[in-house]
Amino acid sequence: MIESNYRVLEFSKDDFEKLIRNTVATELQKIYGMVNNIQHAKPHSELLTREEVSKLLNVSLVTLFNWDKKKVLVSKKVGGRVLYLREDVYAKLN
Repeated sequence: MIESNYRVLEFSKDDFEKLIRNTVATELQKIYGMVNNIQHAKPHSELLTREEVSKLLNVSLVTLFNWDKKKVLVSKKVGGRVLYLREDVYAKLN
C-alpha cells in the first residue's frame, strides 16, 4: 500500500500575490546580475562563440577546450553557452 502525505496551506489572495511577486523579482535580479556582470566585465567587449574563435584562430574546438582547462584562453559561461571576450582572443594573438 502506498501512503501519501498532503499538506494544505491557506493563503489570502494578497499574500499569494506577494509571494509570487517576491519570487519572480528575486529570480529576475539573479538573471539581471549575471547579464550585467558579463556586459560590464570589460567595457565595450564583444563576446564570441567557440565556433567564431575557432575559425579566427584556426584551431579546433578541442584545442579551445584544452586551452580553457589550462587557462591559456579563459572562456565565460553564460546560460550554458561558452563565450570568449574578443579582447582576450586578440591579446592571445599578439
